[in-house]
Amino acid sequence: MAHVRKTTEELIAEEEKKSEQVKARMAELKSRQRVEERKRDSHRKIVVGGAVMAHIKIDARFRKAVQDALNKAVTEPKHRAVIPDLLDEKAFLEAMKAAAKRAAAEAKEAAVAAGAKEAKEAAAGAQSATPPQQGKSGPDTQGPPSG
Repeated sequence: MAHVRKTTEELIAEEEKKSEQVKARMAELKSRQRVEERKRDSHRKIVVGGAVMAHIKIDARFRKAVQDALNKAVTEPKHRAVIPDLLDEKAFLEAMKAAAKRAAAEAKEAAVAAGAKEAKEAAAGAQSATPPQQGKSGPDTQGPPSG
């Protein structure tokens, strides 16, 4: 079998094609890396935000520092509109009272639901615990044949 030699131009064209494929793959990988970094950054923000939100409920000095920082840093009205309770102490206290009322109402509903479930289970348990009625005849209620 004869081996056909490629021309220099053909070899260059093959290498350029390979180079373009490598560049496309690199662009794809870099894009994937940027997506992963954005996801990681968003997750970090959620975790840190959750920790800050939890801590402002228990530490008034920390809450005041966060309020000061937010009042300085958050200037867009659309962004301020979603955090009014974090910008003002009075709004924060009102929001906490409202949250406590909601939590109490939810706890009461859960207790009522649990009580209803327990009552239903107790009723079902009482029915299944009822002994079979005496005096009925049938294959299951008759004793061994006498004879």
